[in-house]
Amino acid sequence: MTEEESSTSIKRKNEDATGDGDDGKKKKRKKKGKRKGVNHIKDPKEAHSYLSTWKVKDEMQGVWKFNKNTQSWLIRKMYDSELLPKASFTIMLSYLEGLQGDSMKERIYEEAVRQIMRYKEWEKNGSKSVEEDEEEENENNDDKSKDNGDGDDDEGDNSVEIDNKRFKKLDAKEKRKEYKRARQVHDIMKASIAKSAAETD
Repeated sequence: MTEEESSTSIKRKNEDATGDGDDGKKKKRKKKGKRKGVNHIKDPKEAHSYLSTWKVKDEMQGVWKFNKNTQSWLIRKMYDSELLPKASFTIMLSYLEGLQGDSMKERIYEEAVRQIMRYKEWEKNGSKSVEEDEEEENENNDDKSKDNGDGDDDEGDNSVEIDNKRFKKLDAKEKRKEYKRARQVHDIMKASIAKSAAETD
């Protein structure tokens, strides 16, 4: 072993012992992790493209690739006709039929039931105006702040509240569209859950 090779070997041992060198760089990269608080706003065209390529995946293999984030966005936004136009929603219904995972199917089914019940409740209450809804909401918020001063909200409950606020701002026609979509999703998921249960028996 030459003197140069020997000094290189000693440097490597020292770097390993102190955590410097390549291993230290790798550790620093791992510490960065994910950025929190960054909300990605999905382009509806991107979601439509995802569904369109899914539709032809059998004829054109290798074109479509599963994307969990896009799937989650589609499931959250499928009732909103502005974000998911009718053509995309029609493909989405077929996509839902092929979903894997009983817990996912149950969650989608429960959300469809919630959407249906919300519309029925709105319809039963005589289709109040947006101003009346806002007054009632402000009164309810005052009551909540008195009852629960800790400010801890469950994230799921918060998303439901946001969705309810969005629903209240919709006109009657848009509310009816969301209801019709929820009925379709409900029927498909009910059949899908029943099919899964029959296959396991």
